[in-house]
Amino acid sequence: MTAPQMLAHLTGWMAMASGDLPIPPRNLILRFTPIKQLLIFWLPFPKGVPTAKELIGRMPAEWSVERAALCASIESFESFHPDGVWPPHPAFGDLTTRAWGVLAYRHTDHHLRQFGV
Repeated sequence: MTAPQMLAHLTGWMAMASGDLPIPPRNLILRFTPIKQLLIFWLPFPKGVPTAKELIGRMPAEWSVERAALCASIESFESFHPDGVWPPHPAFGDLTTRAWGVLAYRHTDHHLRQFGV
């Protein structure tokens, strides 16, 4: 993954979290609460984990456009679902607002660290 692809991936992930990019659910063991909780809140993010094709399929736009889109998504994340009803995560299923927030932070941090940011 290149840096522009990473920005496009994170922007897509934020669109998924907002509900603007629907991704079909996958029936994985990650949906079960003890495993889900461990992966979201405690265990380190592993490298090379497969992701939905919708989150890696598009060509990145110009760097400044991708960066601005990601920054806007991050800044508006807390207002995505004020009613507390989030779309199901394709791998983890139903998540609380707190779990979505932790996952967003850890996922973004994971990718930014890949590029030394």
